[in-house]
Amino acid sequence: MKIAFVSYEYPPDNAIGGIATYVQQAAHLLAQRGHTVEVFTASPTRTGCEAFPGLKVHRIQPLNRTSFPQEILATFAQRHHVVNFDVIEGPDCGAEGREIRQQFPDLPFVLKLHTPSYMLAAISHIPMTRLAQARFFLGSLRRGKWPQSSPAYHYRADPEYQHALHADVLSGPSQAILHQVQTDWQLNPANFINVPLPYIPPAISLDIPLDTSTQRVTFIGRLEIRKGILDLMRAIPLVLQQYPAAKFRFVGPAWPSPQANLNMQEYLSQKLRRYAASLEFVGAVPLDRIPEYLAQTDICVFPSIWENFPLVCLESMAAGRGVVGSHAGGMAEMLDGGNAGLLIPPKQPKPLAEALLQLLQDPDRRQQLGGIARERVLTEYSLENIGQRQEASYQAAITRHQLKFTNSPSIHA
Repeated sequence: MKIAFVSYEYPPDNAIGGIATYVQQAAHLLAQRGHTVEVFTASPTRTGCEAFPGLKVHRIQPLNRTSFPQEILATFAQRHHVVNFDVIEGPDCGAEGREIRQQFPDLPFVLKLHTPSYMLAAISHIPMTRLAQARFFLGSLRRGKWPQSSPAYHYRADPEYQHALHADVLSGPSQAILHQVQTDWQLNPANFINVPLPYIPPAISLDIPLDTSTQRVTFIGRLEIRKGILDLMRAIPLVLQQYPAAKFRFVGPAWPSPQANLNMQEYLSQKLRRYAASLEFVGAVPLDRIPEYLAQTDICVFPSIWENFPLVCLESMAAGRGVVGSHAGGMAEMLDGGNAGLLIPPKQPKPLAEALLQLLQDPDRRQQLGGIARERVLTEYSLENIGQRQEASYQAAITRHQLKFTNSPSIHA
């Protein structure tokens, strides 16, 4: 097949988050399996094309992320005229494939569900302080309105929903995201396909021994509310009261905190100042250094409020770490319902502390779970398995697109 990806994010120029990692790994995976693959992406510093075996990466310098879907259109049109792509894939966030989809309606289209913006907005909402809540409430009443914390969401007015209506297949890495989007957007479940993200574990991670003894718990990811960082903050004193030898390391950039004048690292440091000797903040690190930090920890913790398919969980599993993760979202599937790690409810610091204590106090259990997790990565998320499922999703999009012209099925439920 001749496959095109459109994505504002792509390493190394725009290695912003999980989308960038996914597109890079998926593009290389499909190229290795003999497909012709081209990626249309952005860069803050350069324009041009890089060629790899079976893969071309086209970069432009757009004015901003919002303008990227329009500005990438000309580059794609030139290449489509030469290559005649069989299928194109784009992300839900920002509806980045919308201009290409409108210009080339005959091209089969797969929408990859990473996490739509409406979900990110709801999950990432920073709670107001009590004083701010009181002012907001009284101000609304003075204006003669009943106070609402945020505008009501109407999915039919959402550009990302409108973009989804034109997709031949909506592909999601977890059953959780498929169910959530199908329910919220009232779409036909027959158009949804579960394709986990490909993951190529580095040899250095697979070589990490299971029986480490660092007493360290590591959080890897953005220090932001939707990652459950505030719940971890409240769980840390509960852990240290019973296990004073525990150490906590935070690897990732600091995002806004509930206090406007402090970023999240500063906020955590202030709230946990009594436990400063047990804390370490590393900040953001390059992806290729993650295994180094995994080798220096016993337990990885991901208490997200909701998470679609966090690759950092697979990275930790490949390293054989004991994983404590939220059961809200796709992490429950990655950890096989709790067979490959401990699952905890989001927004509940006490069960989180109890799970961390269980693995700190029982290294044999932690190592057992780490071994199961590593084996699961090598089997369930193998390149052969994911490659076949990815190809099947594209073939389904091509077939469904062709059928539209014969019986005109609707994406609506």
